[in-house]
Order: sequence, then structure tokens, then C-alpha cells
Amino acid sequence: MGKFIVFEGLDGSGKSSQIEILSETLRSRGESVYVTAEPTDSVTGKYLRQILSQSIEKDMHLQAALFLADRIEHVTDPQNGIKKYLDDGYTVICDRYYYSSLAYQGKSGKCDFDWVLELNLGCDKILKPDICFFLDVNPKSCKNRIDRTRDNVELYEKSVELMDNTRRGFAEVLSLLKKEYGHNIVCIDANDDIDNISKEIIKHV
Repeated sequence: MGKFIVFEGLDGSGKSSQIEILSETLRSRGESVYVTAEPTDSVTGKYLRQILSQSIEKDMHLQAALFLADRIEHVTDPQNGIKKYLDDGYTVICDRYYYSSLAYQGKSGKCDFDWVLELNLGCDKILKPDICFFLDVNPKSCKNRIDRTRDNVELYEKSVELMDNTRRGFAEVLSLLKKEYGHNIVCIDANDDIDNISKEIIKHV
């Protein structure tokens, strides 16, 4: 069975770049790699992308439930699901997973955190990653990157203050999952040079 690797971080933290570097490194070593992301391209995932891209204000409980539904399909789909690829021996690299639900919705102050936690960790269809990398970048730097490279600001990218609150939410979530649930989580200082960051990630993998 293959390994399941997740990347988390604020928008603009460099996840896409590091996922590309890691996937190409592993492929160069002869490994089969499947790269995926959440929200997915399913009907539910496309609806979530619409909510995010158009900054549509939706109830946080609704968002959390929609992300869970999308995640279950993401894992279990018989053709393109994460479990299918892991069973076939692929290394699966995923851009965002339930850590984001816990940080963005669960720690928003507008949703019951324990409910979001139970939704995800209590669902036997949801797989536990082998390792999660959190790319930690100063929220101001992330916002500057987003403003330079995108014409459209998404729901959770509206201000440095909002992104800073999300960063603190991630810190609380990751600490809880490491201490109480035994998750393998590695926090990477992603303010560093891109090559140094990738070397650190590859060392852990």
C-alpha cells in the first residue's frame, strides 16, 4: 500500500510549488505518484470552489458538512479515489485535507469545533494521512503573494487579519492532533528559500 502525504498552509504559502517538487522527485526515483487536492472536481467540490472563489458567505456548519461530503467521495471513489490509488501502490499527495476543515470552519468562532472534529476523525471512511506538512508563512507575505498573482480574492483571503486568525487556528489544531491523536505532523518554516524548504520536506519523506 502506498503512502498518503498531505500539505497544509495558508493560501499563498507555497503548497503548489512544494507539491510539484516533491512529486517530481519521487517520480525520478521510480515511484508512482498521484497528486490531488480539495475541494475536488466532484459536484460538491465544484460548489465549494464557487463559494470560495465568489466569497459567498455560507453558514460554517454547512461548509464543514459540504467539505466532509466532498472528502468522503474523494477517498472512496472507485476510479479516482485516494484509497484506490493507495491500494494500487501509489504515493498520494493531497493539497489540503481535514486539517483545513478544522482550522477554517472549526476554529472560525462560528461553528462547533468538536462537531467538526467528530465529523472527520469519527468517520471510518476518512483515511488518516501518513504525514502532514504544514507550510508556515507570515500571513502578510501570503497576502502579498496572493495580491500579486491573482485577480480574484477568495473567501478566506480577504485580509491579513483574517489569515492571521486562520494561522492561529491551524496552530491549535495541529498541536491537538499531534498530542491527543498521534498524528505525524511536520511544521516547516516556509519563509525560507524554496530549495531549502523542499530539501527539508524530502528529508522527512
